[in-house]
This record gives sequence, structure tokens and C-alpha cells, in this order.
Amino acid sequence: MGALIACLGLTALLRAGGGEAEPLPTLLAGIPFTADRRPHISPTSLLAPAVLAVVIVAAWRDVHIRLRWGTLLITAYVASLAWTLALASVHGLSGLAGPLGNGPGYLSDVAAADADPVGFLRSYTHQGAHQGAHQGAASGSGTRAHPPGLVLVLWALTRLGIRAPSALGVVLTVVGAATVPLAAIAVRSLCHDRAARRFVPVLVLAPWAVWIPAADAVTATLAAAFVTLGVIGSEPGRHLRWAAGCGLGIGVATLCGYAVPWLGITVVATYFVRRRPLLNVITGGCVLLPLSVAAFLGFSWPDGLAVAHDQVVHATTHIPGSTAGVPAWVARVPPGLAVVLAACGPTIIRAARRVRLTPGWPFLVGAVPAIGFGMVTGLTGAHPERSWLPFYCWLLVPALAPSPRPQGPGDMTQAGTLPLGLTTVGALSAIVARAFLPGTL
Repeated sequence: MGALIACLGLTALLRAGGGEAEPLPTLLAGIPFTADRRPHISPTSLLAPAVLAVVIVAAWRDVHIRLRWGTLLITAYVASLAWTLALASVHGLSGLAGPLGNGPGYLSDVAAADADPVGFLRSYTHQGAHQGAHQGAASGSGTRAHPPGLVLVLWALTRLGIRAPSALGVVLTVVGAATVPLAAIAVRSLCHDRAARRFVPVLVLAPWAVWIPAADAVTATLAAAFVTLGVIGSEPGRHLRWAAGCGLGIGVATLCGYAVPWLGITVVATYFVRRRPLLNVITGGCVLLPLSVAAFLGFSWPDGLAVAHDQVVHATTHIPGSTAGVPAWVARVPPGLAVVLAACGPTIIRAARRVRLTPGWPFLVGAVPAIGFGMVTGLTGAHPERSWLPFYCWLLVPALAPSPRPQGPGDMTQAGTLPLGLTTVGALSAIVARAFLPGTL
């Protein structure tokens, strides 16, 4: 909590240095967990505490240790889905529809793609460049911080008849909850069974669940899927098709987020650890297939990245009262750190202290640079808290590392104790955030 307050305070000081003195709410406007505070308590507000109590009691009684692995994964998925829906239900349907149904954004681009999706792809970067020069274009400028993959996913859902923002929010939540079992499978492979089992309650009650009913949840699931395919595929005796599937997954996920390719470093590091260098060639070659198809249809990923960067530069130079004398990337770091601290809860502090003890360090060499890339470049759109959904879960892996380090090579028989208290505090912070922030969180 102290680190979070320090980051927010530093952000306020940087913004105050850009011009005349402003009241604190104005200085902090737009930063997650600080803007538009409106207490909202309803009967559905009891759902999230109820889910929290059930999961905590189950974890305290070591249910996650006694269940069979397959049953645990199914239970974890259901519990994560229940936790996310319970948090969103505080504001009724608006909690699920808010990220999609308010203002310009993905749904406005879906309407543009509805008549001619291929034409939409071909004009995507051109429209983004036009928005950079003329703010206020009809198309959602916030989506241009991402490749067009998420828009096309939503377009496909609307073609299936799922058009209401609340219904789309439910579907995205159902997809996003799959991140939990996928991440658990990857941790079990790279660390060991006990660490993965103790990691499950941490994932289920993650504070970042408040942002899962958003299009970026699809990116998070795709990223978790390709990381898991790469980690599992690097195990001795696995067929090469696992590496091919990992590469295809990276390529598809890259069409949904410009920072996602950084997670490919996790796969490369895992191949290095397990001494399977040939898999890099197979995975790398398959990455190019989805990007080549997109280029054939008219969307160039490098051009899209350049346009997104130009938009960030244009926006930075047109912010009223911006931080005079402070580089834009420096001003973005404190609020970015605040987002990470709020999304991961106090468990991230324990994870940071145990980084050198974890065999799961390959997860970090992908996730940490990805978030740093977003902070420095600003290529996260108006909502970095959602854009970083693919990376949060990997940041907490070291929290389950044993301290001190085991005597034997690697961490194959032990795991750190489950940080149940820290997990509970983080979950409570998510409940409080949902109660005091509007449904458009």
C-alpha cells in the first residue's frame, strides 16, 4: 500500500510541475483506482465477498493440494469465473458492458468492419495515421494502440448474434478466466506440482479480475495459451507440433497486442533451459504465418506499430498542463507502477523479494520487459491496466518460490508457503475498488 501511495503521489507531483497548481483529484484524473469515485453498494455487492470466503476457506483447508490435477484445473476455472462475475455484478450489467459499451472504442470499429472486414484491415493503419493528425475521428482512437485482432474477434462474435455489450462482456469473461488453468499448467511444468497447486488460489483471487470483462482478456488467454504450449512442448519427449502450435499462438496473439511478442522471450528462455534449441527455429517460423496472412489481407504489423507510436507522440505533445521539463516516458513510469501494484496486490512485493529463488524466472524475462515497453512507449492506449492483462499472472510466479533455496539442484520437491494473507488483502482491494469506482472501470 505504501508503494502504491508513493507512485500516485509522484504522479501527482509530476503533473503538478507542468503548470499552475491544480486540486489533487484533477491531477490524478484518469489514473486507475483514483478517478470518478462513487460509492455503490447493492445486494449483489455480497457476491464477491462470498466467493472470496469460499476460496479462502478451501485454500486454508488445502483443497488445492488434495484434488486431482485435472479436477483442480476445472475447479480453478469455475472459481475464477465466479470471482470475476461477482466483482462485475456490483454494478449490474454495466459492470460487464462498461469496457465495451461507452464512448468510442472497439464497438465503433466493429461497426466499421461489419460491411467489409478485409477493407477494414487494409485501411486500419491509414485510419490510424489520420486520427493521429486529426483527433476526434469517427473510429475509436483508443483501439489504434492495438493491432486489429481484437476488433475482428468482436466482429466475429457479433456475426454470431452476440451484439449486446453486456453479452459480449460475459463471453469475454468466460474466455479470460481460462488464463488461470493455463498459467497453472505452465508453472507446474517449469517449477513443479506443489508450486502450481499453491499458485492456483493466488490466480483465482487476482485483483486484476476487475478488468477481465474487456477485449484484452482474449489477448491474455491467447498469451497464456502459447506460453503453456511452449513450456509443455519443451519437455523431453514432446512432439515438435507443440512448438509449432506455440509459434502460431504467438503470431495470432501478436495481432491483438503490440507488447505481446515480448512474452516470446519466455518461450526462448525455456527452450534454452531445457536445451532444445531446434524448437526456436520451428516456433519462430510458425510465428510468421499469421502475420503473413494479415499482411496479405492488407494489414502490416510493423506499419501499425509505427502508426500507434506516432499517435502516442502526438497525444503527448497535446496534453494540457503536461509535465514540463520531464520526458514523457519518465512521467508514465509512476502511474504505470501504480497500475501494476494495484493489479497484482501486495503479493507482488513478496514475488519481487524471491525472484532469485524461483525456477520460473523465464516467465519474468518476458512479462517484465513487456510492461516496461508499455510504460516507456505509451503503447497501451488509454487503459494500460487492461492492456497488461496478459502479463500480470507471470509476475507473481516467484511468490511461490521457497526461501531459503533447496539444497538440491532446482526447486523440484518444495514450494514456498501459500501467501494466503497477502492474497486475501489483494482480493479485498479489488472488492473495495469495484464498490467505489463506476461500472466503466
